[in-house]
Amino acid sequence: MSFFGRFVEAGRIVLITFGKYADKIAVIVDILDQNRVLIDGPSTVNGIPRHVISLKWVSLTNFKIDIKRGAKLDEVEKKFQEEKIQEQWSKTSLAKKLKLKDMRAKMTDFDRFKLGFAKSKRKAILGAEIKRLMKEKK
Repeated sequence: MSFFGRFVEAGRIVLITFGKYADKIAVIVDILDQNRVLIDGPSTVNGIPRHVISLKWVSLTNFKIDIKRGAKLDEVEKKFQEEKIQEQWSKTSLAKKLKLKDMRAKMTDFDRFKLGFAKSKRKAILGAEIKRLMKEKK
């Protein structure tokens, strides 16, 4: 029985956590040494070209596609599309959190005001309803 469940291996889907392509997923195509891997987006799907990245800049996910070491772009893209990795990733809680973080970062001052106003309105409605239910209970 293994203590670890996610391994650095060809075909493992990783989340890039730092750099130009942060918060995007890619596929490990080859392992160069114990600190660096060759990843591919594939570039036709999410715009990440094949390049070398440090393992400190990526986070391993539970997803894996069945490819051989050094697989070509066509093969990686085909497997990525067949197993619907992008759709599976978008359903995870981490992907949803990253999307929400991105949406909040893009909010304007007026959007933040509208959000705060809606939250205060909801809080008032909930408070009134709870008060009414507590009176009925007595």
